[in-house]
Parts: sequence; structure tokens; C-alpha cells
Amino acid sequence: MIYYFAYGSNLHPMRLMERVPSAELVGVTKHSRYALAFHKRSNDGSGKCNMSNSESGLVYGAIYKLHPDHKNGLDIFEGKGYGYIDNQISFQHNESEYPCFTYLAQQSHIVGDLNPYHWYKRLVVLGAQYLQFPDAYMSSIEAIESIEDPDAIRRKEKEELIERVKNHR
Repeated sequence: MIYYFAYGSNLHPMRLMERVPSAELVGVTKHSRYALAFHKRSNDGSGKCNMSNSESGLVYGAIYKLHPDHKNGLDIFEGKGYGYIDNQISFQHNESEYPCFTYLAQQSHIVGDLNPYHWYKRLVVLGAQYLQFPDAYMSSIEAIESIEDPDAIRRKEKEELIERVKNHR
């Protein structure tokens, strides 16, 4: 098994398991050398999550274990090589260290004035709520300005996904 650190739209276990059937939640953790930002330019023009280096930052996320054969599929979903690269970062959880891969934005895809689509931000918030992140952290995500997705078909698909996530127990 390998370990993956999710911090954005893959936070919620249901969302990730739709993409990676072997995904299993290990636990919630945080890292103080990074901050959450929505400044990764997506191919749809919106802002997606990134962990930005920050001496005074804090990012919460979830450690998942998954079968190595499923990593290539996740790489495709996450756009590895098309705006994201995967990095190895160690995270602490329950007094154990987990060497995780996670996706970080390529410098060429970081833009300071992007906004996420409403549905994307909602997926991040739902994952944070499900995993019971601290209220102040969730409030900081909710405070991010988001915009309407102009693609009605994609927006409808993502709203249906949000309903499935909300109804997941």
C-alpha cells in the first residue's frame, strides 16, 4: 500500500473512493509548513487547491492508503503533468510518520487572482466538515470567494456529486 495526502476536493472519502476504489482513510493530520490556497489555474480557468509553502501556514488534510496500481488513475484525475506534480511529504498521525505523495501546483500554473467554482469550494468544505476539521479552518475555506461555473452540464454533474457526498454516511 502507498499513502496519499488529500487536502482539497478529494478530502471526502466518498469522493476519493469514486476515483480510487482501494482508498481507505487512515486519519486526519496537519502540516505547519504549508497553507491552503486556491491559486492553481485549472484548464477550465478556475482556481483549484494547492499547498503553498509558508513558514506560518497550516494545512489540514487526510491520509489515505491505497493500492499502488490505482495511483496512475488518480494521477490522471488530478492532472499530473498538466498543472500538478506529485511530491513526497511526510506527515505525522497518531505518533507515526507517513511518507505520503500529494499533488502540488507547478509554478507555471500558479495565478494569484483566481476563484474556485462554487461546486469545487463546496466539495472542499464538505470534506473538511466530514473529517471534523477545526471550525476556524473551515471558516477560512468558506470565506474564499467563489464563482459560478459557466458550463451548465459540468455544473449539473458536480451538483449531483455534491448531493451524493452530502448523503454519504
